[in-house]
Amino acid sequence: MKELLISLYLGATRIAFIFFKLFPLTNKTVFLSTFGDNAFFTARELASSSRQQLIFINDKKCKVDFSSIPADNKIIYFSGTANVWEITHSIYHLATAKYIFIDNYAGALSAIRFKKEVTCVQLWHAAGAFKKFGWGDPETAKRSHKAKKRFQKVYDQFHYIPVGSQQMEDIFIEAFHLDPSRILHTGVPQTDFYFDKKAMQKGLERIYDCYPVLAGKTVILYAPTFRKDSLSRMKMELDASQFLEALDDSHVLLIRAHPSVQKAVQNFTDSRIILVSDYPQINDLLVVSDILVTDYSSIPVEFSLLQKKMIFFTYDLESYSRTHGLWSMDEASFPGPIARTTAEVITHIKDPDINYTEIDRFKNQWNAFSDGVSARKLINEIYDLKDL
Repeated sequence: MKELLISLYLGATRIAFIFFKLFPLTNKTVFLSTFGDNAFFTARELASSSRQQLIFINDKKCKVDFSSIPADNKIIYFSGTANVWEITHSIYHLATAKYIFIDNYAGALSAIRFKKEVTCVQLWHAAGAFKKFGWGDPETAKRSHKAKKRFQKVYDQFHYIPVGSQQMEDIFIEAFHLDPSRILHTGVPQTDFYFDKKAMQKGLERIYDCYPVLAGKTVILYAPTFRKDSLSRMKMELDASQFLEALDDSHVLLIRAHPSVQKAVQNFTDSRIILVSDYPQINDLLVVSDILVTDYSSIPVEFSLLQKKMIFFTYDLESYSRTHGLWSMDEASFPGPIARTTAEVITHIKDPDINYTEIDRFKNQWNAFSDGVSARKLINEIYDLKDL
C-alpha cells in the first residue's frame, strides 16, 4: 500500500512537471528546504550580490525565517500541505528554475528530469556525520528493489554537493554512490556564522531577548539526534530531575529535539529547564551554550568552531549502531568525554577540564574547507556570471 501511494504521488508530480517543462527556464533559484540553515546563508549571500529571484519551498518542519532575507523578489511556499495552489506553483518553479538547492532527501526528484541547463545542488543539512544515511543506512538494504531504484534516481539528480572536509566527501560518495567529481570543496555555508563576530553577537542578543533567564548563567544544551522508534515523541533519556538536584541555580538546561521528531518532551515547570525545539536558529543556541550534551548528532562539527566543551551521552551506542548505523564507532572520534548515564553527564558538567587539543583535532578534521566565506565560494562555483 505504501509503495502504491508513493507511485500515485510521484506519477502526479511527473505529469505536472512535464507540463511545466514546456515553459522556458527563468533566471531564478529554488531552495527546497527541510532544515533551512544552509539555504538561509546561501540565499542571503545571493541576495546581497545578485539579481536572482529567490523561491523558497519549505517543508512544514523547516523553522528558518526566510522572510528576513533582504531580497525584494522572493516567494515563500510550504510543501507537505493540502494547498493545491502552493503545490502547483512549487512544481512550476522547480520545472522552470535554472538553479535548485535541496537540503535533504527529496523523493519527488525520482519522478522528474531537469532540463540540461539546470544545476541541482545537494545543500546537505549537516556539516558532518556520525550516523549513516543513504546507502549506508542499514534499513536501505531491507527495502524493495523498486524503492532502492527510486533512491538512486534521487541521488543521481545531484550535480554538486559542497563539503567542509575530505571525510564528508568520502561519506557522500559512499552514501549516494556518486562520482567524486560532483563534490565541491567550498565549505559549508551555515558555518560562515561562526567566523563573523558581529553575527554571533546579534545571535546572542536575539536569544537573550527570547530567553532573558539565560543571562549570566552556565547554559547546557542537550541536543540528541533522532531514534527511528521515537519520531512521534522524543524519549527523554537525560534525567532532568537529577540535573536539578545535582546542579545549582546558576545552571540552565536547554532541550532541543531533532527536527524529525514531531513532539519534543513533556513540559517542565522548573524555570531552569527550557524547551527550545521551536527556536529557529540553531546557531544562536550554540553560541549561548557553554556546554553541549549530544550523542550521534552532527551539531558538534559546528560547535567545535566555538571551542567549547562537549559531552557525548551515548547510552545506546551499540544498539544505535546496529539499527541506524554509524560511520565510525571509535570512541576516539568523539572530541569530549563519553557518558552512559545521567550521573556521568553531570560529573562531566561539573568537571572544568576541557581537552582543547581534541576539539581542535575534530574541528580541523571536519571543517577543513569551511573558512567563513563558504556561501560566496559556492555561489562563485555554481553560478554562471551572466546570471548574477
